[in-house]
Amino acid sequence: MELLNKCLTNLKEKGADKSEVYLTKEIKQEMNIHSGEIKLLRTLEEYNLEMSAIIDDKKDTIKLSEIDDQSIEEAASEVIENAKNSQPDEANDISENALQKEFQDDKTDVDIELMHERLHNFIQKVDQEFPDVIIEEAILVYNDRYDYYSNSNGVNLTSNSDNYSFFVMFFAKKEQKTSSFNYTFTCTKDLDKEILELGSLSYLLEQSIEHLEPKNLENKKITGDVIITPDCMNELLSFVLAHLQNHYLISGISKFQDRIDEKVIDDKFTLRTEPDSGVLADKNYFGKDGIVNENDYIFENGVLKNYLLDLYGSKKTGFDRGPSTGVNLVMENGERSFEEMIESVDQGIVLSRFSGGAPAPNGDFSGVAKNSYYIEDGKIKYPIKETMVSGNLFDMLQNIKGISKERINNGESLLPYVQFQNVTISSK
Repeated sequence: MELLNKCLTNLKEKGADKSEVYLTKEIKQEMNIHSGEIKLLRTLEEYNLEMSAIIDDKKDTIKLSEIDDQSIEEAASEVIENAKNSQPDEANDISENALQKEFQDDKTDVDIELMHERLHNFIQKVDQEFPDVIIEEAILVYNDRYDYYSNSNGVNLTSNSDNYSFFVMFFAKKEQKTSSFNYTFTCTKDLDKEILELGSLSYLLEQSIEHLEPKNLENKKITGDVIITPDCMNELLSFVLAHLQNHYLISGISKFQDRIDEKVIDDKFTLRTEPDSGVLADKNYFGKDGIVNENDYIFENGVLKNYLLDLYGSKKTGFDRGPSTGVNLVMENGERSFEEMIESVDQGIVLSRFSGGAPAPNGDFSGVAKNSYYIEDGKIKYPIKETMVSGNLFDMLQNIKGISKERINNGESLLPYVQFQNVTISSK
């Protein structure tokens, strides 16, 4: 905390009325796979520092990765000068309650030998079980993370948590046929499980092999069901939650403007933010605005319970600051299995990856279905290519046909498969 106090003192001496500092320190032990071999073991220590100054309701923030005295001195001078030249905004502020709090997750501590063993087993198992899959890159990292926040109102927050994260990029190749690239990320509190058991990795590797021979839709255009996988749900939810965050609510164009405690989507839909979750490896105890995050509902049985505003968004709109700004999502599961959901489909697709821009503010979207499958008469028929999916995001949320029993935990979210009705699906 000495470093943060030094920054605050520097900013005050240079003329800041209010100031805040956020520091992240990450110590990483990293191993990677390249061309089928474990190539590298290295230790990284990374710092990310943000300093903010407010002068006469004018604010600026600067980010830096070098934390020596000279870098901090230069950054402090720059942020003060930029703040003076900014536009005043009464919503610019820092957290007020002089809270002193430390958060400590149960530490796992790094096990280098086990990291090597798990990567070695991963290479062997992929060779044995998915011989047509090529691992382009894979990285296993032990992350020991420290977060520090201090401001000139006397707020001091610290946290420490650790986990293992795994990122892999891959494709399938057989003779002259090659599938498109795919990738996945997962994090876990420990390495008790083999890597192939984490998240949806095995499913995605099998998917790559099956997509060596994709087909165009035989029916050029249909209106049917779309079952969205947990991996793809993460992206869809990011579009939905954007309407609960600063930009849309401050602009007054959110689809959920002034609708707290109203039923806004299908009552099958319940979603929580759990920044201090007992089931997720990732932790986010407090925000960069110096306010402690809380586990709470975002939607409960289709009813909007909370916005996801930070302190600035709260003061700008007059709505409450959110329990978080949209991290660590946990969605309630349903009663049917994924297989039963497929059996209920007359015509439709399993959507595993969506390639397209963000939906329009009104929810209209269009994009390409990647790594996806055609369903007919309750059965998966074949992997598809060059297939478009279009519709309206908010109409879809009013037409949820089912939510699966199964959920995938990638360490940052816990999500099920979700089945939507009346979506337009067309072949290019």
